[in-house]
Amino acid sequence: MPPAGEPALRIMPMPADLNPSGDVFGGWVMSMVDIAAALPAIRRARSHVVTVAVNSFVFKQPISVGDVVSFYTDVAHVGNSSIAVDVHVFAERNPADPVVVKVTEARMTYVAVDRDGRKRAVGPEPVLPPGGLEPPSGKELVLRVMPMPADLNPSGDVFGGWIMSMVDIAGAVPAIALARSKVATVAVDSFVFKQPVSVGDIVSFHAEVVRVGQTSITVEVEVFAERHPENPVVVKVTEARLTYVAVDEFRTKRTI
Repeated sequence: MPPAGEPALRIMPMPADLNPSGDVFGGWVMSMVDIAAALPAIRRARSHVVTVAVNSFVFKQPISVGDVVSFYTDVAHVGNSSIAVDVHVFAERNPADPVVVKVTEARMTYVAVDRDGRKRAVGPEPVLPPGGLEPPSGKELVLRVMPMPADLNPSGDVFGGWIMSMVDIAGAVPAIALARSKVATVAVDSFVFKQPVSVGDIVSFHAEVVRVGQTSITVEVEVFAERHPENPVVVKVTEARLTYVAVDEFRTKRTI
């Protein structure tokens, strides 16, 4: 079973992430593990970090498109400038009969660096604000991702279309769980951008089912960004409401 607490990342792989055999490419999993493990290292160092070692990496089961993949992390060791992080990866699959399986485990080591890329000492354990850094949402955490430079628009902020696509995936997660089948997006009832998102932000998507019809499910999504590792803050960046319809294997509308 997954560890207690919230995952560092929670992602749903897409068809573009498949290898020629039809499973999710191992390199995709490795890159996500590297990102996931870097997050607690960044929080502990209160600075940028660089990956210096993959101490162990074990693939236990393949991952498929449609799996909700959660990356749980734990700081295993802190040295003068290095931070070792354990990562445990679980996949939730089969919406008609949901199961959670462990798919990967790894240990990664990072070194804290300053703004010029030079190695620096890791300071004392940071004191978190009251309530920690978890976003102030009563909804379920369904996705947590970190945008990359390829997701930027010409102005240097994360492209609004990237956020919209992630919101659509996030809203679909509880809709699929409730319908116990595939769903199709039929309406974006509202969508508000409150603040821009930047590369390096840890972006959390929280969702809640607010209405269930005969075939439709309406979901509200709130999006928060954790930023500024030296002095972390969490801000609300987006909120939306989307409607989905349950469909069968032939893409025909079905009763929930």
